[in-house]
Amino acid sequence: MTFHFGYFRGATGFRWRDIHTLCLQSCLARASPDTIVVHYDMPGEGEDWDQAIELSGIEWRLVTPPTEINGFHVRDQRIWCDVYFVFLKSFEELRHNVAVIGTQCSQRKKLACGLMGSVPGSSFISAYKDAYKQWTPKDEKTFWTYANCVPWDLSFKHPVTVLKRTAFYPVTWSNKTFWNGKTMPMDGSYAVHLWETLYPDATVPLLMNTCLGDKILSIVDPKPIVNALGGVTVSFD
Repeated sequence: MTFHFGYFRGATGFRWRDIHTLCLQSCLARASPDTIVVHYDMPGEGEDWDQAIELSGIEWRLVTPPTEINGFHVRDQRIWCDVYFVFLKSFEELRHNVAVIGTQCSQRKKLACGLMGSVPGSSFISAYKDAYKQWTPKDEKTFWTYANCVPWDLSFKHPVTVLKRTAFYPVTWSNKTFWNGKTMPMDGSYAVHLWETLYPDATVPLLMNTCLGDKILSIVDPKPIVNALGGVTVSFD
């Protein structure tokens, strides 16, 4: 089970921040990966980047991302899973699926492409990539609306498991109270997407003030489990 992340700076200068390092830390600690690969086009800089590349168990793969797909200019070069998630539990039980994607909004018929999984050669993924030739909207909002409606249509034509919104997107796009500490049910969530477009300056300290605070603390500052038995203290590191 390999997790692929994309970090492509290009001409935008997309800066690696502490919240992206947390994404990798949480994946290592909670998602049960066999391998984690970060595809990037140029190194980042600063303390947050240095901390990320020092994490063990991650392959950093320097690549040249495509500028065109099907002869059309690439609007967004993130692949498979962006670095704006906090992982909460193992993905092991999802491995039997040919392909998997999460719901963003069932009423608006949107399946978000921020996190997808599949076996090699998935027809759903191939069809989604082929559909890129139709992605021509000029403004960003219309572009992403279309990009997330395409997989909804394809899900009726190709083998793919569509998970409920709470699986990857328990915090909805329109939710404003999460960042103010409102408690939200996340027992069924594998990961939480944080909508970087809406909150581009979010940091780990800010995230610690949300209902994810305790979960994040257990990831970035894990404590040994201590059990006292008949006067004997056993510590499992």
